[in-house]
Amino acid sequence: MRQAGAMRSSCVTGLAMLVAGAAWSQSPRALDDFIPPPLLDQRIAPLNRDSGPIHWAGAAEGVAWRTEIAIPNSHWVRLYFDEVTFPAGRGHLRVTSLEDGAVQYLNAVSLEQWGNTSAYFNGNALRIEMVLPAGGVGEGGGIGTGRVRLGFAWVGDGLSVREMTICGPVDDRVLSSDPRSARALPVGCTVFLIDDPNRTFLTAGHCASGGNLGVAQFNVPLSSSTGQLRHPPPEDQYSVDASSIQFTNGGTGNDWCYFGCFPNSNTQLWPYQAQGDWYIRAAAPPPVDGRPIRITGYGTDNTPPEHNQVQQTHAGPFFAHTGTRLQYQTDTTGGNSGSGVQDDSASRIIGIHTHGGCTSTGGANSGTAINHPDLLNALANPKGVCRPGVGFEYPDGLPDIVAPSGGTTFRVKAVPLNGGQPQPGTGLLHVDIGQGFIDVPMQELADHEYLAEIPASDCGRVIRFYVSAETTTGLRVTDPSSAPSVSRSAISAANVLVLFSDPFQTDQGWTVQNVQLTDGAWERGVPAGDGSRGDPTSDFDGSGACYLTGNRAGNSDVDGGPTRLLSPVIDLSSAPEAEVSYARWFTNDDRDIDRLDTHISNDGGQTWVLVSSVGHFDGWQEHAFRVADFVTPTNQVRLRFSATDNPNDSVTEAAIDAVRIRTIQCDSTVLTGFTVSRGTLMSGTLDDLRESDDASLRVKSGFGNTFTDLHSMFLRVDGETTNASPAEVDVRIETRISHQTGIGRVMMQNWNTSQFEQVGTYAVGQTDVVVNVNGLDAGKYVRAGDGRVRVQIRHIVVVPVFAFTFDTWVDQVRFTVR
Repeated sequence: MRQAGAMRSSCVTGLAMLVAGAAWSQSPRALDDFIPPPLLDQRIAPLNRDSGPIHWAGAAEGVAWRTEIAIPNSHWVRLYFDEVTFPAGRGHLRVTSLEDGAVQYLNAVSLEQWGNTSAYFNGNALRIEMVLPAGGVGEGGGIGTGRVRLGFAWVGDGLSVREMTICGPVDDRVLSSDPRSARALPVGCTVFLIDDPNRTFLTAGHCASGGNLGVAQFNVPLSSSTGQLRHPPPEDQYSVDASSIQFTNGGTGNDWCYFGCFPNSNTQLWPYQAQGDWYIRAAAPPPVDGRPIRITGYGTDNTPPEHNQVQQTHAGPFFAHTGTRLQYQTDTTGGNSGSGVQDDSASRIIGIHTHGGCTSTGGANSGTAINHPDLLNALANPKGVCRPGVGFEYPDGLPDIVAPSGGTTFRVKAVPLNGGQPQPGTGLLHVDIGQGFIDVPMQELADHEYLAEIPASDCGRVIRFYVSAETTTGLRVTDPSSAPSVSRSAISAANVLVLFSDPFQTDQGWTVQNVQLTDGAWERGVPAGDGSRGDPTSDFDGSGACYLTGNRAGNSDVDGGPTRLLSPVIDLSSAPEAEVSYARWFTNDDRDIDRLDTHISNDGGQTWVLVSSVGHFDGWQEHAFRVADFVTPTNQVRLRFSATDNPNDSVTEAAIDAVRIRTIQCDSTVLTGFTVSRGTLMSGTLDDLRESDDASLRVKSGFGNTFTDLHSMFLRVDGETTNASPAEVDVRIETRISHQTGIGRVMMQNWNTSQFEQVGTYAVGQTDVVVNVNGLDAGKYVRAGDGRVRVQIRHIVVVPVFAFTFDTWVDQVRFTVR
């Protein structure tokens, strides 16, 4: 699909395009004839790929979601994203060409700068991944929802008609490698770096018409043997800042454009920094005395096809200068529009090449003089990235969780950008806590260094914010630059708690039910297949194992069914905002009615509610949902994943990994220490008590004073809350022992009597038991003044052997103060 605006009424040097089956005339041209610019011959391929909600809580940076696309009969691909959301603004996309391995990295800032598009990639297949940082997003495993929605791709699958403005019978252009000149796409023009304060670009005005001046490419490789464009790697591609563009498209002698590009998304270098050179402008054109005029640019060519729209150069005599119009007998073709007109004898730019006119029998090509008054006025009044401004740095990073009570701070440094200087004392924080953006002055710590403080907000709310400062010329600059439409975000919460986590490395009590299944039941293990039948070759989170259907090489897919994978019972009674996330895999070679269904139950599995039902998709996907959107969270919650090939007429493979349940905590109750009052600590630290993750504290029992508690273990765990007005306390304990049966007692410190009081009992054995004691009186169990809370876990095993001992493992202790 070709974009609108390819054909203009202006006189331009460019490539004639096939439009509605007809081409521009190739008959001999008179002086000042024109050719439309070689706008890429491209079509749009719908993608409509949606990741669904994405979360991450990996111990190291990792891929939270990935997919691959392949578009037949295309030579190159460029993506458009309908939506990309990073959890709390952290992480990046990684786009990889499966043909040559070229990679582009896009974070929230660079994706905004690229206008939700990617660079141009060679080949017809790409891998797209969302990579999130170590430790997840947020303390304790993270919170926030990411998402990627791929809208469509531009793809190249054809060539345009070649037009020439060669001065004489022979094309004298030769290949060149001038680092100052770049190819502009999709318009198909040439742009070049200049010596303005910020080392930005000039080109022809008609190249900016129609909004098709989008990407500048340096170090362009040769085209294919059939003349198809090949693209440089993404580190040599730069997105044009549309707000910087100033241009006039007024015909010969009145055709110019001044603009800038954002830093490279991979290297963070400005174009001039990466290229290391730029053109020097003359004050005015020299006398017309036949001196050599050099044009270096990306004109079309088919002799040979590999030279099509790659950099070539030629010098020919200065022909005429009238007003702001220059003429010269230098060879050009379509795509040279926007090239610098260089006085080769003085190595100075004297104009911008814009129009054709040369033929095999005479004539001259034309450009706009470098001292055009309107061009000089634009250069004196730059816009966007061409303008001196202010940049922002965050020495300690940005918060992804902010305290509901307020007081979360982060440092901001305003730094010179593009020759601009920040004005001291002008830093502002702009924050939206639910009623729209308000301006909050930042505390100035030193010249151009500030402390921003987020005000109080409702727990659970997503907080949006951005910062700004003024230059010494009074210009206020924001970060992100498109704020407030684009801003940073964080969640208002004291903490993010992991209530349940299973990477499937051990048996945590999942069960399998098969209904009319002949093959392909759920199995836990390391993927055994080679991927040839649509099965995964590795698990999602990199830990090793996952649950798969028919986990063996060869013909082992789901036949019949469904085969159902059921979770153990999970207590979510004290987590009204609990959120489930998991990674899923489902392939079906016939793309028929077979589905992967997710259900949830809050009554132990007696009744089920459908959460999602999906057909075939490519690669691992992470999905998440809020429990309360489907059922009321109780202490009897179960999950169920069902895969079906019924009727048995396709190759169907399914897998599940990285099941996790998290919730936000609205008070900052933290564990502060522990003491083994009876028994011996064998292994573990306080960190092992913070999460339900199979990393446990291990204690060997001791001997009590009476027969009933002769074999016992006492473990005291301390915590502290910042909740200034507590009403109730909940305590959660996850534990097991090495003996078959034992008695567990939950003892809370009553700070009014200085005594431990029993608030709960439970049976404990060799499998994990989760104990929840909720609604305790904070007046007794939270110490006034410092917010201290204390629980003692007592395990007792009654056996008639004096020398008997047993081991206790405690996986998690959690206080919730409301």
